[in-house]
Amino acid sequence: MTKLYRYLKIKDVDLLYFFNHRLQKDFLDPIMMIITQLGSFGFALSLPLILICSRSYHVHSLGLSLAIGLFCSSLIVFAIKIAFQRPRPCAMFEDIRARLIPKDKNSFPSGHTCAALTISVILAQSLPNSISYAFVVLGVLVGISRMYLGVHYPSDVLFGGCIALITSLKLVPLLIVIF
Repeated sequence: MTKLYRYLKIKDVDLLYFFNHRLQKDFLDPIMMIITQLGSFGFALSLPLILICSRSYHVHSLGLSLAIGLFCSSLIVFAIKIAFQRPRPCAMFEDIRARLIPKDKNSFPSGHTCAALTISVILAQSLPNSISYAFVVLGVLVGISRMYLGVHYPSDVLFGGCIALITSLKLVPLLIVIF
């Protein structure tokens, strides 16, 4: 088991360096800074509130689903961050190109990725396929931006995405049926 763990840890860092160093282009820096904001607390809070205020029942319901999904996934991410307290890569490696320094010192799992994919998956379920694919791609790009910016390991992003998928596809529909 320790050999597997060491192997996965090495691959995690190798992938981080791929996104943070090998993909680095000056023109991408501002683009990644914008993309990463799609998983920010401000965006994740404002989108459901705007939709909830709609007079359309469908849009209002979509806003409630987003609020429930984001609340549940955020609680899970917060609890795991406290339990694991994994330092961010930009705090562990001097040569990581950190384009922003988050206030939260804990890296695992990625809250931005979780929020962006929670939003993407819930929206994708209620939109036509061509549009829904674009939302999912945006959610994935948020995860890539977190590694590119040096604030998350690939495993942080992967687990943040898994939490989003489980919350969006299983927990939110269950809670909506119950309530």
